[in-house]
Amino acid sequence: MPKVVDKKEKKNQILEAAVRVFANKGVNSATISDIAEAADVGKGTIYEYFKSKDEIITAGFHFFMGQVDESVQRRLSHLQDPLERLFAYFEAWSEVLDSELLSYIEVVIDFWAEGLRRKDTALTMNLTEMYQEFRASLESLLDECIDKGCIKAVDSRIVASILLGTLDGLLLQWILDRSVFDIKEAIEILPRILIDGIKR
Repeated sequence: MPKVVDKKEKKNQILEAAVRVFANKGVNSATISDIAEAADVGKGTIYEYFKSKDEIITAGFHFFMGQVDESVQRRLSHLQDPLERLFAYFEAWSEVLDSELLSYIEVVIDFWAEGLRRKDTALTMNLTEMYQEFRASLESLLDECIDKGCIKAVDSRIVASILLGTLDGLLLQWILDRSVFDIKEAIEILPRILIDGIKR
């Protein structure tokens, strides 16, 4: 009787191997052959699940962002106070850095750089979408705080963009030199510094 292959499990196996390869070789230098070898499958098997390396890159990116979103939703789900919810958004990022997803952070920065390098690709569109979603989440949290009178009436889109830009900058600096500061502490301090400036 032929062995039944769990397609979802096999796809995840290839994806996890791809992320390891991307982490070691860089997104640009990694090949399908490298990924097949790391996943212990033939090149043909890779193409049964992914049409191209770009599709693997995009899937890896989505996998990571999905995990981050789960962490954020878990943190926010039981909180009612809008200011607490805003701070919890950033605490969720600290949680991600404490998990097995930490190894993905550098690869995600590589995805980000690759998306900027190659305009008009699915990856670039995914990055744009990701920022739109993150911005919308933060805008919504900021609007809640404004409605409840916790913070001044500000342009929530601009403040959300500032928060995201600062978070990106912190992650990038930390990846380049992890000895400079404690990333978890920095992420927890970030919203407090900025929100203090717009509190009522």
